[in-house]
Amino acid sequence: MKRETVITATVFLVVGFLAGYITFSLISSRSPASAMAAASTQPQGDAPAAETASGTAAGANRALPEGHPAVDTDTAIRMVQQEMAQNPKDPKPPLTLANFLYDQKHFAQSIEWYQKALALDPSNVDARTDMGTAYFSSGNPDEALAAYRKSLEIDPHHEQTMFNLIIVEMEGKHDLAAARKAWARLHQQDPAYKGLDDLKQKLDAAQGSPGDVPQ
Repeated sequence: MKRETVITATVFLVVGFLAGYITFSLISSRSPASAMAAASTQPQGDAPAAETASGTAAGANRALPEGHPAVDTDTAIRMVQQEMAQNPKDPKPPLTLANFLYDQKHFAQSIEWYQKALALDPSNVDARTDMGTAYFSSGNPDEALAAYRKSLEIDPHHEQTMFNLIIVEMEGKHDLAAARKAWARLHQQDPAYKGLDDLKQKLDAAQGSPGDVPQ
């Protein structure tokens, strides 16, 4: 996945094969200090990508230990189902699978598992933002916006979500007024946010009139 801005730390999928028994665990937890851009379906080709908080997404195998064989989607789903049967209240297994599926670009499937994780941990803004990005990547900007707005209800200062909102308003809904308003909100909070200047240039170009975005 192409890096665009700063996001939360990565959640890696670790798979170990021990006597035919497959297990997995999360190695690192999220930290609100970093961010990664998601590979998404963009209507205009050169548009910036919405962010994801799920970590590296250059393919799920990057999340595996070096030299480890690839893990197919069906195997990953079975592993998570087994883990969830043992720990039905733990949101980490479905969230790990959601991130895995997102990295594989199985966006519709990832949304299902983000929903399962959020049912167990509804205040997880990172997961909700990732789900919104999955919606956007699957061509559903309305659901993406709904997820982002819910995230901002929980954390009004969540910058990844604010950044994504600009992109979806501009590229998904073609609502330049809403996109410029969202841009101004993030600019007021963090003028140095990486990628924000590029979005301003794209907004100005789309508007056909360069100049400052109103504050």
